[in-house]
Amino acid sequence: MENTSSVTSNITHIEGSLPDYVQRTMFVCDHVLIPIICMLGIVGNGLSLCVLTRREMAAATTCFLTALAVSDLLLLILQIPFFFELNGAIAGSFSFKRFIRMYAVIRYVMNNVFITCTGWLTVAVTIERFISLRFMFHPKLVCTIFRARLAIIGIFIASFIFHFSKFFEYIPNQNLHSPRPLLITELIKTPEYETYLHIANIALAAIIPVFLLIIANSFLMYFLATHRRRMLRHKASSTSNMTSVDMLHVSAIVVATVLVFILCHSVGVFLALTIASRGREFVFKRPPYLALKHINTLLIMINSSVNFLLYCAISCKFRKTFIIVFIGQLIRRDNCTSAIPLSENSTANTGTIPRTPKGRIYTPSPKAAIANGSSQNGHNVARTEV
Repeated sequence: MENTSSVTSNITHIEGSLPDYVQRTMFVCDHVLIPIICMLGIVGNGLSLCVLTRREMAAATTCFLTALAVSDLLLLILQIPFFFELNGAIAGSFSFKRFIRMYAVIRYVMNNVFITCTGWLTVAVTIERFISLRFMFHPKLVCTIFRARLAIIGIFIASFIFHFSKFFEYIPNQNLHSPRPLLITELIKTPEYETYLHIANIALAAIIPVFLLIIANSFLMYFLATHRRRMLRHKASSTSNMTSVDMLHVSAIVVATVLVFILCHSVGVFLALTIASRGREFVFKRPPYLALKHINTLLIMINSSVNFLLYCAISCKFRKTFIIVFIGQLIRRDNCTSAIPLSENSTANTGTIPRTPKGRIYTPSPKAAIANGSSQNGHNVARTEV
């Protein structure tokens, strides 16, 4: 979804006075809600990464969800420097103005890159879940971890290349006394660029992913319900039941993620269609569209921040792993003690075999114990090679 809030929010300074409802919308979204949501989202995505990267969570779907968390986390972190504009003393300094105007171009481009990554990663994980349910008895069609990683790398690289031209759409305004931080380049004024490349950009980055998600998610929800009915009809062993339940939970997470994505990006799709049909100037100069643009930015930040809550609410395995990682330290120690051999440095009383640094094992020598029993109390040992 194209995000131009870092540009359009500053263009309004030269358009004259704005209606009160636009100013209130800008203040509530940019100065109150977005900073809070971004901070909570950074924490939530960080916690999600700590859980999703655990070895017991390894799966193709988890790879996509991990990449989704990384993309959302980077998108939220990109907004942090602009929060310092809320401080009048910092925002008024020339050094900060010079930095923030250069950074605005970078944020404008990378916002679009990560939003596009999020959209296509959501499409990819939805298709992966659909294939897993529809063709579960065809292993060659099921996505593997290696294939998932290749798809993730391809999405990130393609998204960056696709939006690379945006670096040349705006330049920082060197006049620090001017309220307008960015200036439009001649590239935007080129009819060919505005007509073909920009419209193709909007279509591939915003419109097509949303429509694909609507179709793929509908099929996924249908096969999810079908698989659940089939599982209830055929009572299998407890192990297969647990596997089916885990599959249902993972698929339910994907369905919920897609629904939230579509809901939060609906305003962005409307704005993208308007920009593609009417042009940027039509959108940038009209107060209702400016208000919608700030609401769209808020919804995008919400979409990037809410996935952790979805994982905790739907997936039992995610909750258990989260508790083990962050809360159940004693449970984790007990699990590690029962799952791995005892320490090599344990004494003979714990039932382990002491070793030397060179790999030699100490075993009790009956002769040595008899010969030295009076002075060593039977604790002398002889070396035996492994």
